[in-house]
Amino acid sequence: MSPATTHTTAKETALRVWTAVSFALASLLLTWIFWQRLWTGGGLVGSDIYAYYLPQKAQFANCVRQGTLPLWNHLVGQGYPQLAESQTGVFYPLHWVFYPWLPLNTAFSASILTHYLLAFLFTALLARRMGLSRVGSALAALVYTYGWFPPRICLEWSITGGAWLPLAVWAVESLFQTRYWRYAILLICVLALQLLAGHFVLAFVTQLLILSYSVLRLWFAPQGLPAESQAAKRSLFGWSGVAILVAFLVAAVQLLPTWELKHESQRRSVSAEHDPGFGYIPPAYLSQIVAPWLWYGDEKAFDRSLVPGGSRSNRVEAHLYFGIGPLLLAVWGIGFAVRRRERLYLAWLLLGGWALVYTTGCFLPITRHLPGFSFFEGPGRFGVVTTLAVALLAAVGYDRLYAAVPGGQRWFFTNIAPFARGIAGAGLMGCMRFVLIAGLFSWTTFDLFEVSRQVTYAFPVADPPTNYLEQSPLRGYLAEHAPHARLFSAAKNLPSLLGLATVPVYLGLGPAQYYEPELMLPQPWPFTTPPTAEHLEWFARNGVTHFLGLEPVHEEQWRAKLVWEGADPFLNLALGRPLNAREYLYDLAPGRGRVTVEGREKVDASVQIVDYQPNRVELQVESAADGRVVLTDLAYPGWQLDLDGKPVASETVDGMFRGAKFSAGNHALIWTYRPSSLYWGFGVSVSALFVVLALAHVRFRHPQLILRVLRAPKRTPHR
Repeated sequence: MSPATTHTTAKETALRVWTAVSFALASLLLTWIFWQRLWTGGGLVGSDIYAYYLPQKAQFANCVRQGTLPLWNHLVGQGYPQLAESQTGVFYPLHWVFYPWLPLNTAFSASILTHYLLAFLFTALLARRMGLSRVGSALAALVYTYGWFPPRICLEWSITGGAWLPLAVWAVESLFQTRYWRYAILLICVLALQLLAGHFVLAFVTQLLILSYSVLRLWFAPQGLPAESQAAKRSLFGWSGVAILVAFLVAAVQLLPTWELKHESQRRSVSAEHDPGFGYIPPAYLSQIVAPWLWYGDEKAFDRSLVPGGSRSNRVEAHLYFGIGPLLLAVWGIGFAVRRRERLYLAWLLLGGWALVYTTGCFLPITRHLPGFSFFEGPGRFGVVTTLAVALLAAVGYDRLYAAVPGGQRWFFTNIAPFARGIAGAGLMGCMRFVLIAGLFSWTTFDLFEVSRQVTYAFPVADPPTNYLEQSPLRGYLAEHAPHARLFSAAKNLPSLLGLATVPVYLGLGPAQYYEPELMLPQPWPFTTPPTAEHLEWFARNGVTHFLGLEPVHEEQWRAKLVWEGADPFLNLALGRPLNAREYLYDLAPGRGRVTVEGREKVDASVQIVDYQPNRVELQVESAADGRVVLTDLAYPGWQLDLDGKPVASETVDGMFRGAKFSAGNHALIWTYRPSSLYWGFGVSVSALFVVLALAHVRFRHPQLILRVLRAPKRTPHR
């Protein structure tokens, strides 16, 4: 690619700096308006914040502080590959900036706020690249960032992944306009960061958007691109595709472990546990775009819009609202684009319209059989593209309206108040424009703020539960009396923050054993009803040692003994209970526990846990006869066993647990988690990153070498 030549004056540079500072200040102000409590030491509660995300981030921070990678999480169920599950974002750089160094709640809040700032700035940057005004670009950033994300504050991945989407489009548009290599390299980095952040659904949406946008921009809407770019359409499109492929290679250290887990998980095929249609927007619910008051005031109204017999969904996954003002401006912008045949804006209309139709799930009969589409849930998540399209079209409409103010002033003086023409002059036009800007931004901000508080499952609080984690009385009791307990409770993964394992598991992408009917805890789960014999047998077999109840239970029915009772402020705040509400901890009848020794006959043996870490378990066995150790942790590819310092094969017990046979005597057993997918992924990532950096170095430090290769004459073969 030969770059376009541009010259920037000092005045233009100063104006760009001022624009960037203005956008940054506006972004900071908006985060203060929407998330003031996160700035002042508060936090978020509700939905998956404490049930899912914070337990993962706490495990990540603890492992890094201890000098290890959080490859495995031993505190949820019988364990799961935390790196492979992806939503921890183990190799995502921004997580390393916050979580190892800051308190858990502070780090989580800082990450959320940072990504809101980035989303706003990147969207404004994209709008400016498209030629929109500064104020129009700020409006686009406001609509995109605060129209789609705040109701989804309970879904951390939405903002960590969605923040990078507009920057990826900006990099593509910049590449097409300038043909600079730096933008192709930037696109690789952005897409790789999005993949490293985990979850991948918005990364997948971004990749589809990049490819679709490239086709439309180069062949349908090439206006505004240099002649050299229009002549090199195929080459530029190829660079976009290559950037996506290279980003996959750079992020292989995350993708290969996840790919391995995908084939070992409940998402091996479509099932009740994995429905690609989950999270669609019911067609009737699309009226929320123009009439939110019909739906948002009544939480049950959404349920009436669901398609009978269709997939599951909820009002957060199905949320799609841009603000009434921006919607009206977007309609005006569309009208302008149609009249003037501005194909770039029409391309965004096509992209946003296609994504809007897809959110209803109407294409699922086809796409559920396609790679990528069949892996991800949530057709409604494609609404992020519609939101970005409407945001940009609203900015177009604003620019047209702003430009029409002088004409409106002339009409006013000519038809309404001709006598005031000489009095008002330019001052009235400035006043009209100020009122337009202030009114539009105030109205839109208030509109989106109110909606974000009505449609959400998580809420900001001044006093977050993590403030009470260290003082948790239940945590203190378990640390002293049952450090290797495995707890059954209705609190999902929340009790793992107390430092003990918890069942049942709550995972987005989990090992298949947790979802196989013959291995699962029989349903319905006995949270509020007495357990059956099958439940009690499952507890004993799976090493569940305790039951945490929110109400007292009949000890004989549970075959259990009450060992602790009290009010735990951490659990109560996290679960939304009164501070003085009481919890009840019961010691269940003896079973396998975390580890046991089994044999054909009763074995005179003892087993001791010497060291129990996320990626390593060391046991000491003393036995007078041959036997088998059963560790009630998940048997999963990558766990390797050493018996007395020699590698041996680890057994799978009952289709789920790790086991090892031993002979009479004293033995040291060490299980270590060394997933080959991680090492292969690391090698691919390092190699790909090295190639990218090497090309960048040669391109920017020794450009003549690149030009020499590109301009080398083709040799004619000798006949």
